[in-house]
Amino acid sequence: MIDWHQTSTMTLVKRLIRPAAVITVGWVLLVGTVATAQQTTGTVTESVVTHRDVNGREAVTEKVVTHRERSKDEERVVIETHVPLLYADRLELNRRVRRVTTVTQDGTQTVEETEERNPGSPDEPLRVVQRSLTTVRRSGGDSYVSERHVYRRDADGRFVPVLTQTERASRD
Repeated sequence: MIDWHQTSTMTLVKRLIRPAAVITVGWVLLVGTVATAQQTTGTVTESVVTHRDVNGREAVTEKVVTHRERSKDEERVVIETHVPLLYADRLELNRRVRRVTTVTQDGTQTVEETEERNPGSPDEPLRVVQRSLTTVRRSGGDSYVSERHVYRRDADGRFVPVLTQTERASRD
């Protein structure tokens, strides 16, 4: 098994200067105005796990691409997991996790959505299967309270609460 990591970091303002494909330019232009005002920086990390198949060839078993963007009071993370197609020699997007953490007056708030393929209908696009909201707030001097609410789809496709957690921590 070989584990390969590649990381590249650049500000979005620098991305505007680089030549890019038409699709990428449209995305960068939308973010470009925000990037110049808030100095947003972004990183892309790619991790590929491989193994030898029955013929001795190197085969990819999973590829995980993590996109991070950070501004003054917000961090956006998108984690995409790609797996091999059963009938072709290429990868397909199998899972995506989007996480946005925002700084609030007394702590942080994180919203996370998990999208996955339906195992019974692999030709359908990804769909959101879970949402969570985590709030960390100050509770006195060096004390913090963390509240996490997790929602999953029920049989009717509606999001229903499945977990509520509260934790208290102090730096004493």
